[in-house]
Amino acid sequence: MDLLVEKLDGSRYYLSQYKVLITDFEESAPSVTRNSKQLDQRNGNIDFGGWHTDKTINITGYYRADDIDEEETLREKLYALLSDPDGYYITQLKTTPSVAMERPGETSGNYYDKLSNYPSHKRFLVYTEAPEMELVGNVNGTLLYKLTAEFKTMKLPYGESLPQDLDVKPNVPYYGRNYFLNSDFSQDETNWKDYTGIWLMSSETCNGQKVMTATPTVAWMSGSTNSFNQTMSAIANQQITVSVWAKASKSGAKFHSEPNGGNGVLDTSLTNTWKRYSYVAQTNTIGTIYFMAVDVGTQYWISMPKVEIGTTPTPWSPALEDPEYNEWYFDTYYNTKNLAIPYAGTVPCNQLEQGFTVQFTATGSASSLSFKIGDTELTYNGAVATGDVFLLNGFSYTQNGLSIVSKTNKAYFILQPDKQNRITCNVPGTVKIIGFQNLYA
Repeated sequence: MDLLVEKLDGSRYYLSQYKVLITDFEESAPSVTRNSKQLDQRNGNIDFGGWHTDKTINITGYYRADDIDEEETLREKLYALLSDPDGYYITQLKTTPSVAMERPGETSGNYYDKLSNYPSHKRFLVYTEAPEMELVGNVNGTLLYKLTAEFKTMKLPYGESLPQDLDVKPNVPYYGRNYFLNSDFSQDETNWKDYTGIWLMSSETCNGQKVMTATPTVAWMSGSTNSFNQTMSAIANQQITVSVWAKASKSGAKFHSEPNGGNGVLDTSLTNTWKRYSYVAQTNTIGTIYFMAVDVGTQYWISMPKVEIGTTPTPWSPALEDPEYNEWYFDTYYNTKNLAIPYAGTVPCNQLEQGFTVQFTATGSASSLSFKIGDTELTYNGAVATGDVFLLNGFSYTQNGLSIVSKTNKAYFILQPDKQNRITCNVPGTVKIIGFQNLYA
């Protein structure tokens, strides 16, 4: 085991550099202080709340010196390193043997050379009043000393992850490119290639998208009057995945889809509720996909067909060529309704105590701003324009570098453990957390 000491100027030192082998690293829980008052002639106390004050870390280690002079030199260096009134960060370096198990006599000697260290996920900003060195004895002609030190946290009574600037990414799945044009049926149905006049627009919707409907009068095997298709040159000679939402007026109605002249087919029975169906196919040199209603006299509905290269279906998305693609992409990737801060700490991270800053860059405009993390809402009574940059750090609020404190409700944010810390905002935009850290009790 080892201990990493990081000075506030960024310099780093390992106690192993001073011949110290750490054998014990003990971390206490954060100590709690309460504010209470007792009133005369009243049982008990009135409690005004409590808070964490500090955390204690105790280490034990050993070092050897060849003689008194070398020990004095090591002692002076350790005093200079650890007795720093400005404080420093310490990180435990845990030890894992490089060989998990071995037979007796398989190896011998140099045990400590076989150990490898890896850092803990947290560090502590601490000071120590007086590290102690105690002579253990003379071992094989060298002096063995025991080092003990008690550290107290200085700023926060918690372990801290390394600070970083965190871009809060939208929590959306991967979307493969859809090659099926007009798949949300927003255009007039006559835009379909080889449209036969049997499939019509429906007033019903599926997942908010428009629906095509058909009631075949003959089975599709007798002709193509119960089908529509689309030719996509980009998927010619490709292995593809086809998916579509579909239902029928009665359960068990047969539904069919296939590439013209290719391999792979969907031949399934629908239910009377919406369900997504998919299949993998290999196209020929043309790349035409058919969707076909089979049972005579049964009403069919289909919505959001998707054709993508590869063998894994992904959630529906419009084609790049569709006029609504840009709006869909904007709503999916830049709308703050999909944003959540991935906080992994075990105690609340208070913006006024830890000091992180929320940077919000607007990609839309509005007459005011409402920005929430969890249940805390910050409001700004002023115009917001596309490209505006807001810096919100709990006591200072700026818009494009100019103070807007007087136009806000002066809210500050707290990241909560074991919660999503979801961001909601009335203006679309991107969010970055400057100085983000996880805090651990």
